Amino acid sequence: MSKTYNIEPVKTALASAKQILILLPQNPNVDSAAAALTLHLALIKGGLSVTIGCSTPMTVQFNRLFGVDKIKPRIGNQNLVISFNYPEDSLEKVAYDKDPANQKFHLTIEPKAGMQPLDSSQVEYSYTGSSADVIFVIGTKALEDLGELYKQEKALLDNKQKTLVNVSNLDKNSQFGTVNLYDPTASGASEIMVSVIKGLELSLEPDMATNLLAGIEAATQNLAQARSADTFEAVTELMRLGGQRNHLSAMPFGQAAPAWSRPNPFVSPAPQPQNVPFQTTQPDWLKPKVMTGTGSQT
Repeated sequence: MSKTYNIEPVKTALASAKQILILLPQNPNVDSAAAALTLHLALIKGGLSVTIGCSTPMTVQFNRLFGVDKIKPRIGNQNLVISFNYPEDSLEKVAYDKDPANQKFHLTIEPKAGMQPLDSSQVEYSYTGSSADVIFVIGTKALEDLGELYKQEKALLDNKQKTLVNVSNLDKNSQFGTVNLYDPTASGASEIMVSVIKGLELSLEPDMATNLLAGIEAATQNLAQARSADTFEAVTELMRLGGQRNHLSAMPFGQAAPAWSRPNPFVSPAPQPQNVPFQTTQPDWLKPKVMTGTGSQT
C-alpha cells in the first residue's frame, strides 16, 4: 500500500483554480522531470489548465519522457518585457506617452548627447507574470533552485495568498511551500508523485505510469539504491497500471542510454567458458618420458 500525504489542501485549491503552474529546477534530473510531466499530464486529463516550465532546456536524456515537449523556458504571459543591450550611463531618459484616440502607447528611449541611438534590430520581446492560482515546485531544496524562473516570477512565488506545493525528497529542504509534500524517506519525487496523483483522484494512465517508473529507476540506479520497500510497492503499482520498465534505456539508434541504465564499466564481466575443439591426436605431453643418466628426456 502506497504512502499517503496531506493532500486535502491541494484538492481544495485545485477545485477553484483557473490556472495551474508546475515548475522544475534549473538543470533538473530525470526523476524530477518525470514526476512533473506526469502531474502535468494527469491534470490536463482532469480538464484543468496547466503550464509547465523549466529555465534550462531539456537535453537528450529526457526526450523519451511523455509530454517533454510541453516544458517551456518562460511561463508568464501577462507582462510584456522589452530588452536591449545599451550602457545605462548612455541613456538620457526613458519616457512614455499615450495616444487614446488611436489606442497607441509610445515608449521613447533618449540617448545622451553624442551617444549612438538604440539599434532597433537588437530589441527583444518576451513575457513574464503568470496568473496561476496553484503552483507545484518539483524536486528542489529552495525556490532559488528554479534559477531564472524564480527571478521572472518572484512576485508570484512569494505571494502567500497562492497555494504553493513543494514536492521533494531532497535533504535540507527549506519547507518553502504553503503545502509541503516533503518525504526524505522516499527514493525520489516520482515515488512521492504516485501517492500525490492517487490522493488527488486523478487518472494515472500507462504513459504516465511509464514516466514515473523511468523517474524511480533513474533515482535508484535501476532499483539498486531503493531506500525502502515503499519504492518497490510503487513500482509494482505502476506496472499493474500498464507502466513499462526500462523505457529510457531503449534509446533510438545513435543516442546513448542514460548512465544509470548502462553496465558499470569498472566491473569486469565474469569469464565465459570457451568452446575447445576436440583433438583426435593426443598431444606430445601425454606420452611417457624416460629419463637418461645425463638428465635428458627421450
